Order: sequence, then C-alpha cells, then structure tokens
Amino acid sequence: DFNRMCTAMKKIGLNDEEKLDLFRVVAGVLHLGNIDFEEAGSTSGGCTLKNKSAQSLEFCAKLLGLDEDDLRVSLTTRVMLTTAGGTKGTVIKVPLKVEQANNARDALAKTVYSHLFDHVVNRVNQCFPFETSSFFIGVLDIAGFEYFEHNSFEQFCINYCNEKLQQFFNERILKEEQELYQKEGLGVNEVHYVDNQDCIDLIEGKLIGILDI
Repeated sequence: DFNRMCTAMKKIGLNDEEKLDLFRVVAGVLHLGNIDFEEAGSTSGGCTLKNKSAQSLEFCAKLLGLDEDDLRVSLTTRVMLTTAGGTKGTVIKVPLKVEQANNARDALAKTVYSHLFDHVVNRVNQCFPFETSSFFIGVLDIAGFEYFEHNSFEQFCINYCNEKLQQFFNERILKEEQELYQKEGLGVNEVHYVDNQDCIDLIEGKLIGILDI
C-alpha cells in the first residue's frame, strides 16, 4: 500500500521533497496525538506534560517546524485578552486543565491534518485541468448518523447535515418523482416514506428552532 501511495503521489506531480513534507506532517500529527498531560501539582490548577511525552513533544515540534517550548505552552495554556483592572489589551496566559489540554491537542491535530488533506485534494485537482465554467462531479463523503451516550455539538452538526440530505432525497427522489408518475398517468405503486420536516423545523425554525435559540 505504501508503494502504491508513493506511485500515486508521483502521478499527481509531487516530487521527493514534497512527499517528505507530507510524511513529516503526518508523523508530526501522530506524535502530537501521543502527548499526554497530568495535573501540574501546583496552586495554578493547570497541567503539564507527562515525562513520557517529552520525546513525542520534541519529535512533533521538529517535524512541524515549531519551537518546542512554544508548542508546550500552546498546549497547556490559553491566551485571554482582558481590559478589566489593568492596561487595555493586557494578555494573560491561563493554565489549562488536563481535559482542556487534551481538547486543545486534538483540535490542533485535526486542524493540521485537515489542511494537509485540503492540500492533497488541491494537488489532485490540478491534475485534471478544466475551465471554470465546466460541469464537474463532486464526491461527498460524510459521517452517517451518530448517537453516543454523550453527544456533543459535533454529533448535532453531523446529524443535522444528514437530516437535510435525507430531506433532499425524499423531496427529489420520492415525492417529486411520484408526483411526476401520477401526472404522466403511470401505474406505479406509491412508495411510503417518513417525512422528516418536523425534525428540520425543530432545528432551524425561526424564533423557536434550536439554532435560533
């Protein structure tokens, strides 16, 4: 599989240096995911990196071209700009708790990997030149409906997107097609389906919808 990937990279025009850059980013993200935190053991209420994560931090910083100390601080603190009781524009670094640091680490990993993915897609698209007015076929790969014991805003957005896609399918493939068959006098058995409009209204309804609230 690795050889096939290298061959594909060559076909989309990536030279050896660009391939190494991609590998560095992926390896950096993997090392980033291996960084763990523990309570700092001080009155600050913050956290610090576990001793076993020191090497992962070092490798991650080198691979992503970052300063090791800057990366450590970014993962364990957040910047707050305040004007109360001090000079306007005072910057305060607030220590993060372990759970918050884990979230910061994961968010950084997702962002870096997302930018890498976008870069690869852009390079692939460059291999298929077309006029800006040309038609194209796009492939959308999204997560299916998700339901966990504890659902976050991410699950809400994913499920909302799926509800909209299901509604689009119902309208275009089932409702409108059946209306066309009836108009043309075709003897086609009616297909019954669950209309999810109530669910959509609950989410995006004006004033009383979840998004508006």
